[in-house]
Amino acid sequence: MQLHHYFLQKHPLTAVLAAGLIALAACFGLGGATAHADRWEIFDQGEHLFLPEGPVEVDGAVMVPLRSIAERFGYTFVSVNNKEIVLTPQEGLRTIIRLGTKTALLEYEGGAKIQLMAQIPRNFNGAWFIDLALAGAMGGQGHSTVPGTNFIQLRPVSGDAKEQLERQYWFSFKDKGQTVFVNNQGQEKLQTLYTSPLDFGYDDLLPVKKSGYTAGYMNRAGELAIDAPHYQLGLFSEGLAWFKDLVNTENGGVTVRMGYMNRAGKVIIPGIYNRAEDFSDGLAKVTRAGKTYYINHNGQMVIPPIPGLQNSESFSDGLAAVTVRTTAGGKRILRTGFIDTAGKWVSKPIYESATPFSEGIATATLNGKSGLIDTAGKWIVKPQYSSGSTFLGQFRDGHILLTLRGEHDYTHRLVDTKGKIITVPGTGQLAGFGDGIVSYNDTGGYGFKTVAGQVIVKPMYSYMWNFKAGAGKGFIDYNDVYEAHLINKAGKVVWSTGMLE
Repeated sequence: MQLHHYFLQKHPLTAVLAAGLIALAACFGLGGATAHADRWEIFDQGEHLFLPEGPVEVDGAVMVPLRSIAERFGYTFVSVNNKEIVLTPQEGLRTIIRLGTKTALLEYEGGAKIQLMAQIPRNFNGAWFIDLALAGAMGGQGHSTVPGTNFIQLRPVSGDAKEQLERQYWFSFKDKGQTVFVNNQGQEKLQTLYTSPLDFGYDDLLPVKKSGYTAGYMNRAGELAIDAPHYQLGLFSEGLAWFKDLVNTENGGVTVRMGYMNRAGKVIIPGIYNRAEDFSDGLAKVTRAGKTYYINHNGQMVIPPIPGLQNSESFSDGLAAVTVRTTAGGKRILRTGFIDTAGKWVSKPIYESATPFSEGIATATLNGKSGLIDTAGKWIVKPQYSSGSTFLGQFRDGHILLTLRGEHDYTHRLVDTKGKIITVPGTGQLAGFGDGIVSYNDTGGYGFKTVAGQVIVKPMYSYMWNFKAGAGKGFIDYNDVYEAHLINKAGKVVWSTGMLE
């Protein structure tokens, strides 16, 4: 959900109101957005690609479904066998993808070239995936990443790509009994009676409710594209979304059963799990009959139950934080480390605690003090902050919040990926950070300013959601009646609701 524990930590003065919103989202039954914060968004000629599957990240390589990319670029499939896939582009020359290898042959007028791939082609749910190097080569322009974003362009747009692509993000608001979706320019893109507390974001399908009950997935035209009246539904990640059902047991009780469906609404992995989380890095964490393990897109167990497991996280940056019970000095203790997608320990369980990786960095605690580590387990910032001073959440847009506790109070500071503490001039208390903009609290209200200290919005909001996709949300409390604003980076309110109960 858009409002999560990180928000509570960043906004202590609004914890009660935030808790109410979290309860609302929990009742709605939607998956957490945190797991989706770092996923790649694929664009071609400025248009966001709604891929039926994926993208999938395998050991750091982003992979996309071959058929969707090939057909968009004008290719026709000639043959598919267990050795190779042959395609013909509009010009009539061939592209040969050699299965089981990291090479493909691209013919062109006057010759041919070998295209190297970071990963061999993979098959998920009967669909072949290729890495971005080959996808970009098939498009004729390679591929590029927009700096400072998770945007990948196959055929780039000209001008300010980030600004153009962010306009395709849809923010969600509740207004006059409807759910309204607005882009960062304040343009209303969709009004619907289906309800959702989540932004549409860059997605093509959003889990929604109607009359208080789960209806299924709505598309960007406002249509119920997938009729899926399960108890709860998750967001799509890597082309699959979890569903949750409540099933009656023989003794008259109720138990949870979870599985996964694809964007066509077809159940790909049956509802046999007691717990199932979003796919990331090609794997999902599931629990069945008291055992926790990781499965692939075909529902096959890839990483079996880990001995001594006490807790584990979903994969990010190719690694998953795992806490196990171990022995040290003759005592049984809990320690955390990181495994790769093959289930091997990359960083042995030596930390007293550690967070999942984001943007290649994780926080870790050793001997009662916290620091920052990279994916190789090397300290970027050696453990130096006591248990009373902690990092909050994960890295977003190259920064993380650090709480420094004094004798009688605390302060929040911004820390970059090198561990440098950044002082934002004239800020009473930092509240959060996103999209290059800090939120801060002063004189009893919340406002926005740049890292350099330039005020964008004076403290006037009861609470806010941090900037993303070029805009931020602010909410004003008029004696328990609220007004919501969407604010751009110039501090202008580009859209607002009426008064909300």
